[in-house]
Amino acid sequence: MPTDQDEADELFGGGGGPASAPPPPPPFAAKPATADNRKESRVRANWQARVLLPDDRVVALSVFDLSESGIGLISEVGIPAHSVLQVALAVPGLHDATRITPVTGTIKTTHMTVRGHYIHCGGQWVQIPTESRELINQWVRRLRK
Repeated sequence: MPTDQDEADELFGGGGGPASAPPPPPPFAAKPATADNRKESRVRANWQARVLLPDDRVVALSVFDLSESGIGLISEVGIPAHSVLQVALAVPGLHDATRITPVTGTIKTTHMTVRGHYIHCGGQWVQIPTESRELINQWVRRLRK
């Protein structure tokens, strides 16, 4: 876990603004791979999502960033680290952002960090349908440009 605000900002791409401010909306931007052992750069996103917790509660959250292998999530509710969870994303259409494609899959959470009133959680894809993975990968490639 980060030990200070600068490390948390580096880990989650934050910075500037008060800690309790909501996640920034687009524009999206690629982040270079950093010392947190990522093989891929992440791109910013601001998509709606839901996760099914082990106690069968469904929690609404937001996708903060993503890469081909995982996602960063923001919630007001704690998401358990090192857990395998079902997730559903509302992915905008590539040609018409008002057309939403629901994407469901399974992630393994890698960490949970508290930042102000928000919980940041990272997850790696465990299972995702091929068509859904390709849609996310297309978004990642588009946003890296």
